[in-house]
Amino acid sequence: MKPLYDFSRLPVDRTVAPRDTMQAPENPEQYFDLGRRALELIHFSSVLCDKPHYPDILDLPCGHGRVLRWLRAHYHYASITACDLDRAGVDFCAKQFGARPVYSQPDLRQLPFAAQFDLIWVGSLVTHLREDRWLAALDCLVQWTRECGVIVFSTQGRTVASLLARGQKNIAENIDKPALLADYARTGFAYQRYFESKAAEDYGLALSSPAWLMRVLQRHPNVIVRAYLEEAWGLQDVVILYKKADHFEPVHPGPGKTPPGLLGRLFGR
Repeated sequence: MKPLYDFSRLPVDRTVAPRDTMQAPENPEQYFDLGRRALELIHFSSVLCDKPHYPDILDLPCGHGRVLRWLRAHYHYASITACDLDRAGVDFCAKQFGARPVYSQPDLRQLPFAAQFDLIWVGSLVTHLREDRWLAALDCLVQWTRECGVIVFSTQGRTVASLLARGQKNIAENIDKPALLADYARTGFAYQRYFESKAAEDYGLALSSPAWLMRVLQRHPNVIVRAYLEEAWGLQDVVILYKKADHFEPVHPGPGKTPPGLLGRLFGR
Protein backbone atom coordinates (compact mmCIF):
# COMPACT_ATOMS: atom_id res chain seq x y z
CA MET A 1 0.00 0.00 0.00
CA LYS A 2 1.32 3.42 -0.92
CA PRO A 3 2.42 5.46 2.13
CA LEU A 4 0.17 8.34 3.13
CA TYR A 5 3.19 10.37 4.27
CA ASP A 6 6.96 10.05 4.01
CA PHE A 7 8.39 9.15 7.41
CA SER A 8 11.50 7.48 5.97
CA ARG A 9 13.82 10.00 7.64
CA LEU A 10 12.18 9.84 11.04
CA PRO A 11 14.77 8.81 13.70
CA VAL A 12 12.91 5.76 15.01
CA ASP A 13 14.38 3.59 17.76
CA ARG A 14 14.47 0.12 16.21
CA THR A 15 15.31 -1.70 19.43
CA VAL A 16 13.00 -4.71 19.72
CA ALA A 17 12.36 -6.31 23.10
CA PRO A 18 13.52 -9.94 23.38
CA ARG A 19 10.01 -10.94 24.53
CA ASP A 20 8.21 -9.12 21.72
CA THR A 21 6.25 -11.80 19.84
CA MET A 22 4.81 -9.41 17.23
CA GLN A 23 7.93 -9.48 15.06
CA ALA A 24 7.86 -12.47 12.69
CA PRO A 25 11.34 -13.96 12.14
CA GLU A 26 10.54 -14.68 8.48
CA ASN A 27 9.56 -11.05 7.82
CA PRO A 28 11.02 -8.73 10.48
CA GLU A 29 10.47 -5.54 8.48
CA GLN A 30 6.69 -6.02 8.53
CA TYR A 31 6.83 -5.15 12.24
CA PHE A 32 8.22 -1.71 11.45
CA ASP A 33 6.00 -1.29 8.39
CA LEU A 34 2.85 -1.71 10.52
CA GLY A 35 4.18 0.68 13.14
CA ARG A 36 4.92 3.30 10.52
CA ARG A 37 1.52 2.75 8.91
CA ALA A 38 -0.16 3.43 12.26
CA LEU A 39 1.71 6.73 12.51
CA GLU A 40 0.59 7.62 8.97
CA LEU A 41 -3.03 7.04 9.96
CA ILE A 42 -2.61 9.03 13.17
CA HIS A 43 -1.05 11.90 11.25
CA PHE A 44 -3.95 11.65 8.78
CA SER A 45 -6.32 11.99 11.75
CA SER A 46 -4.56 15.19 12.77
CA VAL A 47 -5.20 16.61 9.30
CA LEU A 48 -8.85 15.53 9.24
CA CYS A 49 -9.50 16.88 12.73
CA ASP A 50 -7.33 20.00 12.46
CA LYS A 51 -5.10 18.85 15.34
CA PRO A 52 -1.49 19.86 14.57
CA HIS A 53 -0.34 18.73 18.02
CA TYR A 54 -1.13 15.78 20.28
CA PRO A 55 0.44 16.71 23.66
CA ASP A 56 -1.12 13.81 25.62
CA ILE A 57 -1.29 10.40 23.96
CA LEU A 58 -2.53 6.99 25.10
CA ASP A 59 -1.36 3.82 23.34
CA LEU A 60 -3.63 0.94 24.36
CA PRO A 61 -2.61 -1.85 24.01
CA CYS A 62 0.99 -0.73 23.63
CA GLY A 63 2.58 -4.19 23.43
CA HIS A 64 6.35 -3.72 23.31
CA GLY A 65 6.14 -0.49 21.36
CA ARG A 66 5.47 -1.51 17.76
CA VAL A 67 3.54 1.76 17.28
CA LEU A 68 4.69 3.70 20.32
CA ARG A 69 8.27 3.97 19.02
CA TRP A 70 6.89 5.83 15.99
CA LEU A 71 4.73 8.05 18.16
CA ARG A 72 7.76 8.93 20.28
CA ALA A 73 9.85 9.77 17.21
CA HIS A 74 7.19 11.98 15.61
CA TYR A 75 5.55 13.49 18.71
CA HIS A 76 8.82 13.80 20.61
CA TYR A 77 7.37 16.50 22.90
CA ALA A 78 4.31 14.49 23.95
CA SER A 79 3.48 12.78 27.20
CA ILE A 80 2.77 9.22 26.04
CA THR A 81 1.04 6.67 28.25
CA ALA A 82 1.82 3.02 27.55
CA CYS A 83 -0.94 0.68 28.73
CA ASP A 84 -1.23 -3.09 28.31
CA LEU A 85 -2.05 -6.28 30.21
CA ASP A 86 1.48 -7.42 29.31
CA ARG A 87 3.46 -5.78 32.10
CA ALA A 88 6.80 -6.58 30.50
CA GLY A 89 5.68 -4.68 27.41
CA VAL A 90 4.61 -1.66 29.47
CA ASP A 91 7.93 -1.70 31.36
CA PHE A 92 9.88 -1.88 28.10
CA CYS A 93 7.99 1.08 26.62
CA ALA A 94 8.62 3.11 29.75
CA LYS A 95 12.34 2.36 29.83
CA GLN A 96 13.08 2.45 26.09
CA PHE A 97 10.74 5.21 24.89
CA GLY A 98 10.13 7.33 27.97
CA ALA A 99 6.45 6.46 28.23
CA ARG A 100 4.32 6.72 31.35
CA PRO A 101 3.60 3.12 32.41
CA VAL A 102 0.08 2.00 33.30
CA TYR A 103 -0.78 -1.68 33.71
CA SER A 104 -4.11 -2.44 32.10
CA GLN A 105 -7.06 -4.42 33.48
CA PRO A 106 -9.37 -6.91 31.73
CA ASP A 107 -12.19 -4.52 32.65
CA LEU A 108 -11.06 -1.16 31.26
CA ARG A 109 -13.47 0.66 33.55
CA GLN A 110 -11.06 -0.12 36.41
CA LEU A 111 -8.22 1.90 34.89
CA PRO A 112 -7.22 4.97 36.94
CA PHE A 113 -7.18 7.63 34.24
CA ALA A 114 -7.99 10.93 35.97
CA ALA A 115 -6.74 13.17 33.15
CA GLN A 116 -7.93 12.94 29.56
CA PHE A 117 -5.98 12.48 26.34
CA ASP A 118 -5.69 14.45 23.10
CA LEU A 119 -5.15 11.24 21.12
CA ILE A 120 -5.93 7.61 21.87
CA TRP A 121 -4.49 4.98 19.54
CA VAL A 122 -6.09 1.54 19.90
CA GLY A 123 -4.51 -1.02 17.59
CA SER A 124 -6.14 -4.44 17.67
CA LEU A 125 -7.97 -4.40 20.99
CA VAL A 126 -11.71 -4.50 20.27
CA THR A 127 -10.86 -7.03 17.55
CA HIS A 128 -10.55 -9.57 20.39
CA LEU A 129 -13.48 -8.66 22.67
CA ARG A 130 -16.98 -10.05 23.02
CA GLU A 131 -19.79 -7.58 22.41
CA ASP A 132 -20.43 -6.29 25.93
CA ARG A 133 -16.71 -5.71 26.51
CA TRP A 134 -16.42 -4.14 23.04
CA LEU A 135 -19.14 -1.62 23.90
CA ALA A 136 -17.68 -0.94 27.34
CA ALA A 137 -14.27 -0.32 25.77
CA LEU A 138 -15.73 2.26 23.39
CA ASP A 139 -17.50 3.98 26.28
CA CYS A 140 -14.18 4.20 28.13
CA LEU A 141 -12.30 5.55 25.12
CA VAL A 142 -14.85 8.34 24.65
CA GLN A 143 -14.77 9.15 28.36
CA TRP A 144 -10.96 9.31 28.39
CA THR A 145 -10.78 11.63 25.38
CA ARG A 146 -10.46 15.35 25.93
CA GLU A 147 -12.89 17.75 24.27
CA CYS A 148 -11.78 18.16 20.63
CA GLY A 149 -9.62 15.07 21.08
CA VAL A 150 -9.25 12.16 18.67
CA ILE A 151 -9.65 8.38 18.88
CA VAL A 152 -8.09 6.15 16.23
CA PHE A 153 -8.87 2.44 16.55
CA SER A 154 -8.84 -0.68 14.42
CA THR A 155 -11.61 -3.20 13.78
CA GLN A 156 -12.07 -6.38 11.76
CA GLY A 157 -14.87 -6.02 9.26
CA ARG A 158 -15.78 -7.14 5.77
CA THR A 159 -12.23 -8.03 4.72
CA VAL A 160 -11.56 -10.56 7.48
CA ALA A 161 -15.12 -11.91 7.26
CA SER A 162 -14.70 -12.42 3.50
CA LEU A 163 -11.37 -14.19 3.87
CA LEU A 164 -12.84 -16.55 6.46
CA ALA A 165 -15.87 -17.23 4.27
CA ARG A 166 -13.57 -18.07 1.34
CA GLY A 167 -11.63 -20.57 3.43
CA GLN A 168 -8.43 -18.52 3.64
CA LYS A 169 -5.91 -20.28 5.87
CA ASN A 170 -3.85 -18.71 8.66
CA ILE A 171 -6.43 -16.06 9.45
CA ALA A 172 -7.87 -17.78 12.50
CA GLU A 173 -7.50 -21.54 12.84
CA ASN A 174 -8.34 -21.67 16.55
CA ILE A 175 -11.99 -20.56 16.56
CA ASP A 176 -15.36 -21.93 15.49
CA LYS A 177 -15.47 -20.28 12.05
CA PRO A 178 -18.97 -21.42 10.98
CA ALA A 179 -20.48 -20.08 14.21
CA LEU A 180 -18.56 -16.80 13.85
CA LEU A 181 -19.72 -16.26 10.27
CA ALA A 182 -23.32 -17.22 11.08
CA ASP A 183 -23.49 -14.62 13.85
CA TYR A 184 -21.84 -12.00 11.63
CA ALA A 185 -24.34 -12.63 8.83
CA ARG A 186 -27.24 -12.30 11.24
CA THR A 187 -26.31 -9.17 13.22
CA GLY A 188 -23.13 -7.65 11.81
CA PHE A 189 -21.21 -8.50 14.98
CA ALA A 190 -19.66 -11.83 15.91
CA TYR A 191 -17.28 -13.13 18.53
CA GLN A 192 -15.74 -16.54 19.13
CA ARG A 193 -13.31 -17.31 21.91
CA TYR A 194 -9.99 -18.85 20.95
CA PHE A 195 -9.97 -22.55 21.75
CA GLU A 196 -6.92 -22.16 23.99
CA SER A 197 -8.31 -19.13 25.84
CA LYS A 198 -9.27 -19.77 29.44
CA ALA A 199 -12.83 -19.00 30.47
CA ALA A 200 -11.62 -16.28 32.84
CA GLU A 201 -9.70 -14.57 30.01
CA ASP A 202 -12.47 -14.79 27.40
CA TYR A 203 -10.15 -13.68 24.61
CA GLY A 204 -10.94 -14.38 20.98
CA LEU A 205 -11.75 -12.94 17.57
CA ALA A 206 -14.39 -10.27 16.96
CA LEU A 207 -15.89 -9.16 13.67
CA SER A 208 -17.85 -5.92 13.38
CA SER A 209 -19.40 -4.71 10.16
CA PRO A 210 -19.30 -1.01 9.21
CA ALA A 211 -23.09 -0.88 9.51
CA TRP A 212 -23.05 -2.39 13.01
CA LEU A 213 -20.38 0.06 14.11
CA MET A 214 -22.29 3.07 12.79
CA ARG A 215 -25.37 1.92 14.72
CA VAL A 216 -23.30 1.60 17.89
CA LEU A 217 -21.85 5.08 17.48
CA GLN A 218 -25.38 6.51 17.69
CA ARG A 219 -24.97 5.95 21.44
CA HIS A 220 -22.44 8.79 21.52
CA PRO A 221 -23.89 12.16 20.46
CA ASN A 222 -20.56 13.77 21.38
CA VAL A 223 -18.59 11.81 18.78
CA ILE A 224 -18.16 12.67 15.10
CA VAL A 225 -17.02 9.97 12.65
CA ARG A 226 -14.25 11.58 10.64
CA ALA A 227 -13.29 8.44 8.70
CA TYR A 228 -13.93 4.73 8.30
CA LEU A 229 -11.08 3.23 6.28
CA GLU A 230 -11.33 -0.39 5.17
CA GLU A 231 -8.11 -2.43 5.02
CA ALA A 232 -6.12 0.57 6.26
CA TRP A 233 -3.91 -1.26 8.80
CA GLY A 234 -3.03 -4.63 7.37
CA LEU A 235 -6.30 -6.55 7.11
CA GLN A 236 -7.94 -4.36 9.72
CA ASP A 237 -10.19 -1.35 9.22
CA VAL A 238 -9.42 1.93 10.96
CA VAL A 239 -11.94 4.34 12.48
CA ILE A 240 -11.18 7.99 13.28
CA LEU A 241 -13.44 9.73 15.79
CA TYR A 242 -13.48 13.37 16.91
CA LYS A 243 -15.01 14.35 20.25
CA LYS A 244 -17.22 17.43 20.44
CA ALA A 245 -19.71 17.87 23.27
CA ASP A 246 -23.42 17.64 22.36
CA HIS A 247 -22.68 17.83 18.65
CA PHE A 248 -25.65 15.64 17.75
CA GLU A 249 -29.14 15.36 19.14
CA PRO A 250 -29.93 11.77 20.20
CA VAL A 251 -32.74 11.44 17.66
CA HIS A 252 -31.59 7.92 16.87
CA PRO A 253 -29.55 6.90 19.93
CA GLY A 254 -28.63 3.41 18.80
CA PRO A 255 -29.80 -0.19 19.36
CA GLY A 256 -32.07 -0.67 22.32
CA LYS A 257 -32.08 3.01 23.28
CA THR A 258 -34.84 5.62 23.24
CA PRO A 259 -34.32 9.39 23.02
CA PRO A 260 -35.47 10.56 26.48
CA GLY A 261 -37.86 13.43 26.13
CA LEU A 262 -36.54 14.49 22.75
CA LEU A 263 -39.51 13.47 20.62
CA GLY A 264 -41.80 15.15 23.10
CA ARG A 265 -39.85 18.37 22.81
CA LEU A 266 -39.86 18.17 19.03
CA PHE A 267 -43.60 17.62 18.73
CA GLY A 268 -44.77 19.61 21.73
CA ARG A 269 -45.86 16.63 23.81
